[in-house]
Order: sequence, then structure tokens, then C-alpha cells
Amino acid sequence: MLDQLSERVYLAPGGVNIGVILAPDKRAILVDTGLNDTAARKVLRWLGEMDRQVAAIVTTHGHADHFGGNAFVVKRTGAEVWAPAWDETVLRYPLFQPLVLFAGADPPDALRGGFLLADASPVDHIYDAGPLDVLGVPLEAVSLAGHSGNQMGILCDDVFFAADVVLPARVIERYKMPYLYSVRDHIQSLDRAAAVTYRVAVPGHGPKANDLSGLLASNRRVVDDVADMIVAECAEPRTPEEILTAVLLRLGAAPSDPASYYLLHPTVFAYLTYLEEQGRLVHRIEGARSLWSER
Repeated sequence: MLDQLSERVYLAPGGVNIGVILAPDKRAILVDTGLNDTAARKVLRWLGEMDRQVAAIVTTHGHADHFGGNAFVVKRTGAEVWAPAWDETVLRYPLFQPLVLFAGADPPDALRGGFLLADASPVDHIYDAGPLDVLGVPLEAVSLAGHSGNQMGILCDDVFFAADVVLPARVIERYKMPYLYSVRDHIQSLDRAAAVTYRVAVPGHGPKANDLSGLLASNRRVVDDVADMIVAECAEPRTPEEILTAVLLRLGAAPSDPASYYLLHPTVFAYLTYLEEQGRLVHRIEGARSLWSER
């Protein structure tokens, strides 16, 4: 069932939380649609019982588990899709997600599963941080870049849909080193999320919360701990792949399948960029190898 958070804002909890915002003229807005049509079907059924029709989807970022239901909802309802600049490219061309994970090359079948490759979604409106008017409902888009190139949080009334700027303890425990596009941007977004005023916050995964401060702190500790591990592993020059293996073994998080491995592969590169910017690592090409070492 939908969980009412304010007069016009609801939550459809699940593996990926879906926001529901009531709009004038018996219409509704979805914030994300989940991994596939399974959760979206339930939301459409619940809204049908309320005599509401989905007319807009506001996607927070271009990861398949957050826009995987878009194509189904659009086909059923004709809803228009809003997506952040930059991330909107992945909605229209979903192969970009596994392609990026596989170093920009044609990805193998193991990276073309539902978790990494959604059905293509149309994009009718591209948005940036700041005020939005969607179906006559005033929203505020908050830049939460870092987990993706241009992830957005959505604030409606006093409810904050925080996307994946924070992950719950169970996800961190499973992955140890969650996927990041930019460590620098992610740290800035953690600070930005801490400054948002809200009554209820809804992370992309996990339960709603009245206060995200604990999750923000624990997610920042993960970043700092992984960064310190990488620097420690670079006491002697190492390649990115060697660094990834060493850190995963230290974390006790050795992947058992290609998708899990390649989600973390670019994450190590994100940390290397950040640590070079911080002056903690140096990079050189030597002996046909890309080597990173402690300064």
C-alpha cells in the first residue's frame, strides 16, 4: 500500500522506493519507477483505486534500477518523463550504463542483465537543479551528483526524495564499496543533503527517515575508509586492477559475478581521481602499465 507522507505526497516502498505526488485534475507524478514493471504495476493499480492517472515521471538519475519501469508506465499511461541533464542520455540509450562499466567497450552478455540494462525510456523534459513546475506542482531539484554524473534529489512540500546520495547499512554491508562516478562530487552532495530542510526523507533504498544525519555520517565514513585503504595499498606502485583486488580482499567483499566486479571497477578509478586531486597519490605510465603510488 501507499504510505502517505503529506497531504499530496506518498511513498511506494520497495527495493527501490517510488515517490507518488498528487497533481491537479486527478493526475499523479512518480519519482522514479523502480527496476522493472513489477513495482510500477502495483503503483498504477493503487493509483487507479484512487481514481488517479500517472501523467509525469521525474527520474532522479540514470541507473537502471531507478528508471527500469519508465517504458512500461509510459506505454500504459502516456506519461511525460523528466530526467536530469547528462543522466538523461542513459535513459534514452540504456546500453551506456554497462558500456561505461566495461571501460567504454561493447559489454559482454554478463553485463546486459536487468539490473544494469533497462528498457529505453523517452525523455520529454531535461531538468537541472532548482525550482521545477511539474503538472502545476512546485518541486525543488537538489543536486546530489556523485553516485551518477548528475543525480538529483526532489523536494516536494516537506518531503525529500534523496535518491542514492545515502545507502542503508544493509547495502553498504553487501557491497562494502558502493558504486560512485565521482568521489569529489559525492562528498559535496553529502554536505548539500545535510543542508536540506525536510520533515521526512526518502532514500532511494531503505526506510524513510525523519533525520538523515546518521546515514550521511556512515556513508561519509565509507568514503574516507576506502580512500585510506587505497592509499595504504599504494605504498608500492600498483595498477588500478591490483588496487581493486587488494581493497576488496581487505574488505572481505570479493565479487562472485561479473556485474558485481564491474560495478566496482570504475569506482576505484573515481577514488584514484579524487586522491590525485587531494595530492595523496601520483600517477605514471611505466613499462606499459598504469601505476599509482603514494606521494
